[in-house]
Amino acid sequence: MEIETILHYFGSNKKRTVLAVIGVAIGVFSLVLMMGITGAMKNKVNEYLGDLGSQVFVVIPGEVKNLGGRLLQVKFFPTLTLKDAKAIKERCVLVKETSPIKEVYPPVHANGKFSTPKVLGVDENYAEITSSYPAAGRFITKDDVEEFRQVAVIGVEVAQDLFGEKYPVGKILYLYNAPYKIIGVLPQKGTDISGENLDNRVLVPISCAVRRLENVDYIDSIYVLPVSEKVVNEAMKEVASLLKKRHKKKDFSISRYEDLVNTQKEAMEIFSVLSVTVATIAFSVGALGILAVMTLSVYERLVEIGIRRAFGATKLDIFKQFLLEATILSLSGSISGAVIATGLVNIIAKIAKWQPYIPIKGIFISIALSIIVGLIAGVYPAMRATSFEPKEILKDA
Repeated sequence: MEIETILHYFGSNKKRTVLAVIGVAIGVFSLVLMMGITGAMKNKVNEYLGDLGSQVFVVIPGEVKNLGGRLLQVKFFPTLTLKDAKAIKERCVLVKETSPIKEVYPPVHANGKFSTPKVLGVDENYAEITSSYPAAGRFITKDDVEEFRQVAVIGVEVAQDLFGEKYPVGKILYLYNAPYKIIGVLPQKGTDISGENLDNRVLVPISCAVRRLENVDYIDSIYVLPVSEKVVNEAMKEVASLLKKRHKKKDFSISRYEDLVNTQKEAMEIFSVLSVTVATIAFSVGALGILAVMTLSVYERLVEIGIRRAFGATKLDIFKQFLLEATILSLSGSISGAVIATGLVNIIAKIAKWQPYIPIKGIFISIALSIIVGLIAGVYPAMRATSFEPKEILKDA
């Protein structure tokens, strides 16, 4: 019966009710949206990092600086070589595997069609270190690298662009005019948070990239996998010491792989702070709105309060009724904001080619906060409603 009475009152005061709900809805919307987007972005980063990403570090020739939250290479020295990668693996006791990388820029074409993917020279360890196992076919092997085999592992976008099919394993694409047999196709990954398209890639043996496609003796970087996550810092120092001895100077930088991938970490943190601030302000406005609506309703419903008291309702009954009304208002705003924010998060995820994400933690936190806001905002009106004596109310009515 109380619920029906409450809903009837809200229905007869629609504008006032909507205004009270909007503040809380905006607060919940901001909080859930923030937690949803950051959660989806973190999932994307973790997906790209793979199982070993948190312990991998990267050796880069030259100097790397953090500019605007992004790690950028500001100087390049052509001094890092395949021999360095081999020496690190053989002479550093804290290193399990290394994977040298060399980006090359040949025209990529097949069947009269051209594509513009990122072309990387890698070795057999790249798949393990970056979790880049093919969805079809196989990955590059040690024999492929040592024997300069002209083979390639491609992304799904390259497969569609050049062949119009998902898994063109066994077919030929051309780098410059050199034929490379497709031996594997990578699973669809979409873009990372820096905007790089992970599906528009061609991977070839590092030996072919360095000697045949570029004809140079240096590489762009070396991915290093330590023997365990516990010794990452010690392994970084060990590798730095070895390279200083080999190069006779420090002409390289060493960074964690996760720092290089997470290029928008600072932007994510700023976004989080701003969203929490907006949410806090909105929750405060919502609380004031509920307080104002419920206080006003007390004076509009004095006769109702007097009649209920005259027919046996206690002060506690009246108190609980107004507290319940305030909580319902707050919960209505919370649910509305959470539903809209969750929908928007998944629209953004679809556009950005991220995995669908439901910010369950954000929804529960928001609902809990809305209940607290409703209870706090409803205390004063509830106390005010119980302060009137039924005789005085009915006498003046």
